[in-house]
Amino acid sequence: MDASKSVSAARVAVVSGGSSGIGKAIVSQLHAEGWTVFTCARDPGKLAALTLGFPGIGTAVCDVTDRAAVREFAARVAEAVPAVHLLVSNAGGSREIDFTADLSGLDLSLELRSNTEGAVNLIAEFLPLLRRSYPAAILVVSSGYALAPATRAPLYSAAKAALHSLSKSLRRQLAPLGITVTELLPPVVDTPSVAHRQVPKLPAKQVAAQALAGTRKGRSEVRPGAVRFLPLLLRLWPALGERIVSKT
Repeated sequence: MDASKSVSAARVAVVSGGSSGIGKAIVSQLHAEGWTVFTCARDPGKLAALTLGFPGIGTAVCDVTDRAAVREFAARVAEAVPAVHLLVSNAGGSREIDFTADLSGLDLSLELRSNTEGAVNLIAEFLPLLRRSYPAAILVVSSGYALAPATRAPLYSAAKAALHSLSKSLRRQLAPLGITVTELLPPVVDTPSVAHRQVPKLPAKQVAAQALAGTRKGRSEVRPGAVRFLPLLLRLWPALGERIVSKT
């Protein structure tokens, strides 16, 4: 942890995968608003660059699929602050996998570990710190593909669908503790992972702003862009909705 000394507990946020994409945009906004921010990622170089851009944030090299590493991250945050007010589960990844091709050399559980298991590890290990704050909030970065899958990314879609279900259950379980759970379900966002795709993309900064605004209001879901119409489309014309999303 780069920020080893004790810091103010006023408005403390923890963001996984904060070195790029949506996570970095969330870190940027929270830092500008004066939050005490801790973030983790796997790339130490990107984390070092992040601290230069956002002085005072705490960083840790951590793979969220490794629960012991997440536990150590949480312990180091607990050494610096007495409570966490906002936990953002953002770390994850996606690949375009074709099951009609040769899969013999592929790690087929990677998306499930990085997106779903990683979120479970993060939430489980930081719940004690969240429970010390009243109220507190969890923001789960999911995807519009949680509602309808993309043909090009079946495992990523499945992992996000699992997060969608997890968010619903946690929302009910944690409500009595004063902890809200907001799920972010964006369309394709302009991040490095989709730089090769020639499709409409929302700016990460815009998505982050909407996500944080919705979390502060205690909303169950935040659906930026065209995803806001998807539940209605799937209810009225499910086959059409599935077909449209499948091609994105």
